[in-house]
Amino acid sequence: MITFSSSEGSACSVATDSAKFEVFPVKVPKDTWCLLSHPEEALENKKAVSWPGEYDFGGVTVRAVGQEAGKQVSYACHTENIRIAFVDAPVLEWTDTEIEKLGDVDVLVLAADNPKKITSLIEAVDPRIIILFEVKNGDLAGASKACGASSVSAVSEFKVKPSTLPSDSRQVVVLK
Repeated sequence: MITFSSSEGSACSVATDSAKFEVFPVKVPKDTWCLLSHPEEALENKKAVSWPGEYDFGGVTVRAVGQEAGKQVSYACHTENIRIAFVDAPVLEWTDTEIEKLGDVDVLVLAADNPKKITSLIEAVDPRIIILFEVKNGDLAGASKACGASSVSAVSEFKVKPSTLPSDSRQVVVLK
């Protein structure tokens, strides 16, 4: 089972049976696995992932996809038979090559940013579950509507396992 939790200071915390990590933290925590949205040259935390490439930690396989010549990094992770993509703000236009690197996506964790760009990305990857997180100057209501949600109700924690993935619909979750 994978648990997505709201986290002060980052987009979310993710816990699997074998690993725990922070996604897009504002401040890089010490000695904690974390996925950063921008490349960092000198990091004290050797568990921080911030460059495009492929990584593996605690049973989580990670592909970091660089956009805008590597200035912004998004992630495709595979763990417990679920593929998860993490996309931070600003949500950018995605090329076919970048979408291909992202691969198949079951769960899309996405900044509630530009509804038009969000719609384009969702159409391209067709996730079964979308988890939105709030960002400064974002558009949570517009992003939720773009994802197909009729109303916005936030939760502090969301759990998913392969058997609970919707097969013929899409679920939208807002982490708060």
